[in-house]
Amino acid sequence: MNNFITDQLSKELCSFVADYLKEGGDISFDPVSWKRLPGDGSDRILYRIEGDGKSLILVTNENPPENGQGVNENDSFDYICRHLREQGIATPMIYRYSREKGWFLLEDLGEAHFHDHALKLKNNPPELIILYKKALKILPIIQVKGSYGFDQKRVLNSPYNLPFILQWESGYFFRSFIKDYLKLDVSREEMKNDLDDLAEKTSRIAESFFLYYDFQSKNIMVQDGNLRFIDFQGGRLGPLAYDLASLIYDPYVDIDEAMRQELTTYYLEQLSHFIPLDQEKFLQEYPYVAVHRIMQMLGAFGFLSTVKKKLYFSDYIPAAVVNLKQILGLDQFAPYQNLRRMVQRL
Repeated sequence: MNNFITDQLSKELCSFVADYLKEGGDISFDPVSWKRLPGDGSDRILYRIEGDGKSLILVTNENPPENGQGVNENDSFDYICRHLREQGIATPMIYRYSREKGWFLLEDLGEAHFHDHALKLKNNPPELIILYKKALKILPIIQVKGSYGFDQKRVLNSPYNLPFILQWESGYFFRSFIKDYLKLDVSREEMKNDLDDLAEKTSRIAESFFLYYDFQSKNIMVQDGNLRFIDFQGGRLGPLAYDLASLIYDPYVDIDEAMRQELTTYYLEQLSHFIPLDQEKFLQEYPYVAVHRIMQMLGAFGFLSTVKKKLYFSDYIPAAVVNLKQILGLDQFAPYQNLRRMVQRL
């Protein structure tokens, strides 16, 4: 292996790459360069290894979180990636996974994110709608086909249920955003009734479709005009509405409300090709799920900014707060006056 790479990466890691490439399996080339790729909100480290006009992605995640059954985050990625590919979803090919080390060799999907394309089209709404519809045509396939044979026991993640919602959606929002990031003088007791009741209503939407959980513009790649999907390791079973909200309330692009309405209608049309659908019921329940998705995002932005010191995530907080205020302004949230008042202060 080229000494330049060996000098930058550990010899053991270089051997992991070189041994696979010498086998001549799904991909084989003589590596001559490497580049560390920008990170995201996780602790994973990514490199692009290149040579002979070919490339692959090396991912290291050496201390992944693990549940009580011994399943870790890397196992979730490995299982979900392979499971979705079996259902015809365009996830990256896994060339090799070392569970012991926490290393992956993955297909290189390039550098063109859906997010980048969307931002370039912000002043061209007709083309932007076309791009979003491309993703929302595929989303029902992911959600419905992804649920076929999905084994919840093989992932780190719990189902989308009441304890999870209280801990990692509204609870995350209150702990990591309201208290730790904004440092507001608000007690959990003041918000308890509102947050508990909202979580309980949301948990009653007892659907068991595949929930991507982070279906947003930075987790979709554009390769040769086709969409490819990454960062699905948080996948679990849950409600259909969540992934729709993830994409159209994504503050990284922040589309307007008229476009959200058009895209919601389009999504429901596409979804109806796969399952019987009560659109009125979906639209009635959707805001409860959407408000939790936005609270989850704000909790994550607060945590990443304060604990992980990834301060660039704070740039997306204002748009997310506007979206949260807008949804909580709907008539169905009128009973939640304490939460409404607190959010209006933001």
